[in-house]
Amino acid sequence: MAFSQNRIVCTALTLCLSLFAFQSHYCEAHSRETDARPHEYQVTMSTLYAHGDNQQVGVRARALLKYQTDSASSNTESVSLSVIPTMLQYQDPAYRLNINSFDDAGRGAALAKIVRQGVQLRGDDKVATSQSQARFTAQDEWDAYLAKQGKEAARALAPLKSLFTLNPLIPQTQWQAKAPSVGDTLELGNFIQTDTDALAPWKITAIEGQWVTATLEQSSEQQGIENRRYGQLRFDRRSGWLDRLLLVEQQEKGDRRQTRRWLLAPKSTLYVSDMLWQDEGDSNDDLEPDLYEIPTLPMTPDDPDATLPMMEPDQGIMSAGWGGDDIELRYIHGLVAGDFATSVEYQNIQLIDWRDRVINLPLWRHSARGASALEGVVSSGVNLLPLGWGESRAKLEELYQIRAEVSFTPVRTYTEQVSWQALLKQSYRFGEATLILSALNKPGRYRLVVTNRGVNSLSPDFNGLNGKLGYEAPEGQGPKWLTSTEQLLLDELFILEQASGEQASREQTSHVYILQLAEVPKLLSILHGEQLRDKVRTKAITFVTQSDYEANLANPPLTPASRGGFDSGASAKSRDRWQFAEPSVVSRTGNDLYVPMPTALAEVCRPQIDKGFDEVGKPVQWRLIDNGQGQSAYVLASQDGSRRYFYDKSIQGSIVCQGRPQWLSIGQGDKRRPWLVDLTPWLSNLDKRKAKVSRLYRSLLITDAEGRPLSPRLPKDGVGQGLEKALVEGRFLSVDGAASSAAYLAIGDEPMSFPYQFKLKPLP
Repeated sequence: MAFSQNRIVCTALTLCLSLFAFQSHYCEAHSRETDARPHEYQVTMSTLYAHGDNQQVGVRARALLKYQTDSASSNTESVSLSVIPTMLQYQDPAYRLNINSFDDAGRGAALAKIVRQGVQLRGDDKVATSQSQARFTAQDEWDAYLAKQGKEAARALAPLKSLFTLNPLIPQTQWQAKAPSVGDTLELGNFIQTDTDALAPWKITAIEGQWVTATLEQSSEQQGIENRRYGQLRFDRRSGWLDRLLLVEQQEKGDRRQTRRWLLAPKSTLYVSDMLWQDEGDSNDDLEPDLYEIPTLPMTPDDPDATLPMMEPDQGIMSAGWGGDDIELRYIHGLVAGDFATSVEYQNIQLIDWRDRVINLPLWRHSARGASALEGVVSSGVNLLPLGWGESRAKLEELYQIRAEVSFTPVRTYTEQVSWQALLKQSYRFGEATLILSALNKPGRYRLVVTNRGVNSLSPDFNGLNGKLGYEAPEGQGPKWLTSTEQLLLDELFILEQASGEQASREQTSHVYILQLAEVPKLLSILHGEQLRDKVRTKAITFVTQSDYEANLANPPLTPASRGGFDSGASAKSRDRWQFAEPSVVSRTGNDLYVPMPTALAEVCRPQIDKGFDEVGKPVQWRLIDNGQGQSAYVLASQDGSRRYFYDKSIQGSIVCQGRPQWLSIGQGDKRRPWLVDLTPWLSNLDKRKAKVSRLYRSLLITDAEGRPLSPRLPKDGVGQGLEKALVEGRFLSVDGAASSAAYLAIGDEPMSFPYQFKLKPLP
């Protein structure tokens, strides 16, 4: 029965004096007992210490805690909760203590045995300002451990105990006596057992259906120490159970600062535990954003029919996640130019041993990422933590691979040009996504805020704008002294979650751009994206180790080859490589000499010396140098290679080529798998069993859409092997990017010779 209905019933019964006793008992007992099922939360805390500009994390702790009310206390003024941890991670570098519930060996083993038995948490349901009392089930062992460790142990282990003292039940006096209203205050006492003064009242800031949101903001100064607190919570007004909480306490004196953060949320809430667990305490200073020259970046091509292939690979990667404690699954969907983002779900995850049997090990899915593009590689992922105490370690040692169903939502994309002046006058909307452009108080300076929500997204194209670009953190809802991570946690817990309902899904992102333009543009190109949730594709994927993944050359590359920023002149350079230019000697200083040429020509054309000179009693020679990016050079050097600069010498000879080189096109990358190039035209004139892999480097020219050269991906130790082992399905070559054009080198029958002579400068 809904809370409002309960209140109506109770009010009616109040009018019937003869039934007053029944009414009182019904309203009080019904509210708790209707939600007496176990509640499982994720609880995370961390401590930051700062001294001047130096910051470090003191303690990290997180746990999955299962709370169960004691039925025997339902008719008393106190409420007793049984708290059982199903997972615990604890790191305290200063105390040299590390506890992992799934690996209970080491110095933390004794504490793990105590903590795993749980805690009894007792609070007064009638006195709002009372503090909950926590007692370990193995309290005697806990006391003995503290006594053995010395007087500092209780203080050092206070953060660990604080995980279990957080009471998720709001006292009945604060929500049952009358219907809560916005502006009301809640006397909640201390959620966390600390040595600081009691918390100020929480103020109700929002009520939506059964959910009540309240905020705490408190500051004081004692003995030169400035104390600050900020928190937000949300609870169910039908049962009094907390839904989520973020509480930040900070103490500051001079240039020293200590900050403690606690987070509570349902087990199913993604991201938030990781955000706090991995946080290193970056500040949220209100500084002027750095501005950089607007780069020229590749843009995503329009795909109005959502046909971009993004589920071709059969394998993904399983590896250790951040800190090495969890399991990360990553799936490479494909390669694109520009931005790309959509929803991806991982379901029916199974751990498989060497005998192809399912490992029975419960997992906590604590973080997940939809598909997004980074430097052209589109990937998604999920992070898992094993549950249990100790026994899970032995099971993980049997892990061979992981199987899961990956569901991908296709995206329809198209570009529209919108008037700059129209954007200044009115915000631009596409479904639930918005783009807001505003002029700032400096000439030529603008703020562009893009918020993508739900199935819709907008991506501005800054190519062609004349000026500089910077990024600004979105404005947070908390006070300025909170760090950027704490502000993001507030958004994640109390804005994004409410926008997406109880089913937690990270469907909203905001980006704030600062533009300083030399001239005002007439139009802005905007890429529109729409997820087609009625066309979701699901595929069974096998996740293997990274070495096994990379050994399968049919898989897309994990990361693209590092080729620097986008070069608008790269296409022209690529076209030049397709034209054969007569090789010649070049000098940069007048005392060095080299012959530059594409790597593909290096073994076809070689310089020879007809009249040279000696260096240290031996004749100089040409040495081949390869930069690994498709360009090589023959460099004049001493025989041991130690000297490359010479003075007052003469040399002459010729550059001899076996025949006239010519590039013949063999098309582009495979349409479904653009990292694979079909070499059939080139292979038709070769014996794949006898030809060596080294021929790939000197006989092929493969480039991406920007004209940058792509390199072959080869089996481990495969350079000296036969060409056949480097091919996928007998005819495809795997490369480290999306191939746009490919050609092979054909050599004519008539040799060619190009004479040279050069006089090296004397010593200055």
